[in-house]
Amino acid sequence: MRGATEVPARSALFDAAARETFERDGYARLPGLIPPPVLERLRGFFDPLLVADWVPHKAVADAPQGKVVTNIGRLFAWGDPAPLELLALPEIMDVATAICGDDLFVVQEFAVIKNRGDATPVLWHQDMVHGRSAPCFAMGLYLDDAEPGEGALRFVPGSHLTGEPICALARQPAVEVPAKAGDVIVHDMMVAHSSEPMEGNALRRVIYLEFLSVELALGESIYTREEIDNRRRLLFAARRYRRETVPGGNCFKPRQRDPSPRDRKRPVREVLADIYARSVQPRPANYCFERIPARLDGAASNE
Repeated sequence: MRGATEVPARSALFDAAARETFERDGYARLPGLIPPPVLERLRGFFDPLLVADWVPHKAVADAPQGKVVTNIGRLFAWGDPAPLELLALPEIMDVATAICGDDLFVVQEFAVIKNRGDATPVLWHQDMVHGRSAPCFAMGLYLDDAEPGEGALRFVPGSHLTGEPICALARQPAVEVPAKAGDVIVHDMMVAHSSEPMEGNALRRVIYLEFLSVELALGESIYTREEIDNRRRLLFAARRYRRETVPGGNCFKPRQRDPSPRDRKRPVREVLADIYARSVQPRPANYCFERIPARLDGAASNE
């Protein structure tokens, strides 16, 4: 069977062989990539957001314990910008630039939350169908364990390269990819993936960052230059936020032009409010709405 490739959490080791494997299978697990202090700050960020209130950019479902939150969008715009720190971590961004290049931006960021018994599977889908003219990928950052048989992500290896319909891909052999808290799973945005509801564990929170290269976004007319530059501002706001909140901490420096130098004299929260006042509409994911059980070849190891 083909399992998830475990790429060491150093960009220098995301070498030609690792890149070849990622491009062939469409996904890779990077164990322990999130530094423990950052992991704890992110968990604290979610505590108030898990209140099941009906507000924009939050999805709520029924579970045996009552109403629960299952999705949260626009994570950098909830007042506390703690997740913004991720865009300034060398551990995260060195991997992102190794895959997507220096001229990249985050098109959206959100969280998927699984709760015991919430009966909310993630159907087979591709995150974004495109012409593969340049790189793009999604990064899932795990704040809790995803155990085998407990709704961990499943991938169809190599499905991002075939061009087959999503429901046909969903019928092909898949691999379940468990993860531990602090792990990161990167995947091509065209690889077929899904997950089942969670019955045993109480809670699982995963943050997703979707990265696109400017070349892809402009070349395939996915986003305008204005939309791209607005989202690129997040990289520079993140650097300021990290330097202000973790003085002396390692900080990623974007290797691209600052699209809005005037942001440097404004509070980070004010900059974020301005960025999110200009909405970007992500391309919709490509779903198979048939309920197709996975043909699992096995589960990738967490060791």
